Amino acid sequence: MGLYRFSLVMFITLSVSMGVLPIAVFADPLTGESSLNSSSVQQGSQHGHKGTLLPSVKEVAPPARSVDSGAFLCGIVAARLGDDAEAAKAFLQALRVDPNNNVLLKQTFLHSVMANDSHANALALRLAQSGGGQSVVSAFVLGNASVVRTKWSDALRYYQQAGRDPLANMIVPLLQAWCEDGDGKADQAVTGLIRRPTSEFTPFYVLHAGLIAHIGGLDDQAGDLFARAQKIMPGYDLLLARSYAAWLWSHGQKDEARAVLRDLVAENFMIALSGPELQSTIAHFPVVSVREGIAHTYVLAALLLRQQGHDQVEQGHFGRNKTIVLQQFDEVARLMLGFSLEMDPDLATARLMLAKVQEEEGHDIAARETLIHINHSDPLAPIATLRLAMLDITVDKIDEAISLLQGLNRQNPHQPIVLRTLGNAFSQKKDWKAAIGAYTRAINLVTKQNKRDWTLLFLRGMAYHEAGNWPRARADARTALTYAPNEPLLLNFLGYSMAERHENLGEAERLLRKAHILAPQDAAITDSLGWVLVERGDIKTGMSMLEKAAEGTPEDPEVNYHLGEAYWRDGRRIEAVNQWNMALDMHPSTEDTKLIDAALSRAGVSVSKTSENKYKGKHGK
Repeated sequence: MGLYRFSLVMFITLSVSMGVLPIAVFADPLTGESSLNSSSVQQGSQHGHKGTLLPSVKEVAPPARSVDSGAFLCGIVAARLGDDAEAAKAFLQALRVDPNNNVLLKQTFLHSVMANDSHANALALRLAQSGGGQSVVSAFVLGNASVVRTKWSDALRYYQQAGRDPLANMIVPLLQAWCEDGDGKADQAVTGLIRRPTSEFTPFYVLHAGLIAHIGGLDDQAGDLFARAQKIMPGYDLLLARSYAAWLWSHGQKDEARAVLRDLVAENFMIALSGPELQSTIAHFPVVSVREGIAHTYVLAALLLRQQGHDQVEQGHFGRNKTIVLQQFDEVARLMLGFSLEMDPDLATARLMLAKVQEEEGHDIAARETLIHINHSDPLAPIATLRLAMLDITVDKIDEAISLLQGLNRQNPHQPIVLRTLGNAFSQKKDWKAAIGAYTRAINLVTKQNKRDWTLLFLRGMAYHEAGNWPRARADARTALTYAPNEPLLLNFLGYSMAERHENLGEAERLLRKAHILAPQDAAITDSLGWVLVERGDIKTGMSMLEKAAEGTPEDPEVNYHLGEAYWRDGRRIEAVNQWNMALDMHPSTEDTKLIDAALSRAGVSVSKTSENKYKGKHGK
């Protein structure tokens, strides 16, 4: 009966993007996550309403009497759809009709910046001259424009006008130092960064001081600063590892340089994809100009914004507004990444993080466009290829995903994540034999690395189940449980599968009770436990649980089939038939349709034409 109210695709997505395969990296622009404690960047209100890294830049303009309401509404719709270019164009049209509306001015400016529109600079100057004064974002826009023109004193002046916003407090010292370096004052820039009061940002200041020292010709000092940053950085940072390895290599310490990159790769399964490419480009410094340094500064800002947003939501600071708050944090992070790519359009870390934000916002096409512009010669290109394949799986371009993954596997055959994702693609295609083969190769690689991964066994077990090989599926589930004995997904999969086959119902009930204790709000597990109780003859208790499951997932045909069966066995025949008819209207799978039709036939109800047509359509008869 399907996959027990648990989508294989959903599990695939969760297992890759939400920590089933943990990554412990201090500043990882590939995932948009950091181990930096969000309390270190929070100031003011503990609820995050003041003093967070989030500038207040997004407001909805109140309509004025003279406003072009059509253009304004077009802008609102385009903004909601993530089309910043169209939103900027529409808001600009509305602003021309109501030029003194400062809130509308901010909205127009915001989307012009996000769309990289040519009007952004002029709008920033208007904001600076308006009653509201300079904003954080407009200060950055004008400062960036000055950097492009190599007007270092102008850039420094604009950056310093960003005010005392916590975001500005964190990155303006870095922007200031890079401007001083551009102005030929590398000594002054380095001294300013390393003498700042100690804080959670100190590792980043020391790292950037090292980069500035290297570019400014202070090479010995650069090495000392990279070594110091490595000691105080509480995790593995891609920019630091690449910079320090390049410095060590240039000073003849080649074994030490390779060891730095090996340690980085060992700690991050995504970066491991690019291990060979990172080693082959070990002599290349990742930052060789002021603009590139500023680009990395904005990547850091985006990274910390995203981390703070997620941390504050997890701490319950925003209640029901958490989705909106995350969107606002991500929107400002996207602004920072736009600034980064303005400084360095080829910066792969910025593109990888931007694609992640776009994907989370539901803009898969935009995310794909962002990724495909990563240069094939970039050492991080293999990571972009994997991300492209994942996107293709999501949007049902399975053949394209398989082609990308097979090429990536030929290029780097020792990475389990590639084979895992290939198995996911084959599973989406329902090519169970190929999926089992890919998962098996991934499991073999993990085993050779002396690691254990219950998720791979679970994925292969589900593929075996779908292929009709229950003994192998059961064996994988039992082995996975030895690795993760308290994992509700595994307990539910094994317990429900056994109940479905009337196999050792006592053990099935024990497994499902444990799953229910671990995840009492999971409607799928509640349904499984209710069903095994019904199968064991405890109709009243089982029916009560099935009713709770139906309340939690009212549109699930399998849950409604189970509830109808419980009603039938309890003598509530009319309610049972009604429940089964409801289930038929919920687009059940072919297998579930057969069971529902059989139940209705048992009740003396003719199979509906709708059900017949569904069945014929799926089988081509």
